[in-house]
Amino acid sequence: MARISAEERRVDFVRAAATVIATQGVASATTRRIAEAANAPLATLHYCFRNKEELMAEVYNYLSRDYAQALPPVPTTARGIRGIIEAHAERVWARMLANPHEQVTTFELLLRRFRVDGEGEAQALEVNRTMYEGWSRSTHDLFRDAAIDAGEAVPINLKEITRLFIAGVDGISMQHLADPDEERAAGLVRLLVRGLIASLDYEA
Repeated sequence: MARISAEERRVDFVRAAATVIATQGVASATTRRIAEAANAPLATLHYCFRNKEELMAEVYNYLSRDYAQALPPVPTTARGIRGIIEAHAERVWARMLANPHEQVTTFELLLRRFRVDGEGEAQALEVNRTMYEGWSRSTHDLFRDAAIDAGEAVPINLKEITRLFIAGVDGISMQHLADPDEERAAGLVRLLVRGLIASLDYEA
């Protein structure tokens, strides 16, 4: 049997944690259950992570920092900011449909600040802020670079457009997870894209 590296084990535990959180909630995501979901000894989990908080931090990273890296490449035919908004929405939505537990886990983690007190709430709030700043920064840069590469002006309201893009995807995801209807959701994603493109503002 091939030996599994510590880094590969860490990734296994992070993915298992995301699945357990999605199905059982943050409070029920004990290290023992996560180890079982990863089909690994509990001792190995504690070798890879000092404690549950360190593991949770990596789950946050997996759902924010590493999320964009897991998306398929943007098609070369998607040019300019209008093309990239549409292409990015399509690939993000495809990822959501293929891995709905990731979105559920994200919502569970973002709501964690309401389930802890004092210092824990402040820490959870800061993590939430960091996650959204990461999503906004990477998405904003993607849209901006597409405009520049195509020789287009960068919209003056691109930061707001970026935030609305993320909020729209979150909202459609929540509705779809609560009441699944792929055709309706796909239509809402297309409508979101059209609305965002129509709202691009170039006047100073």
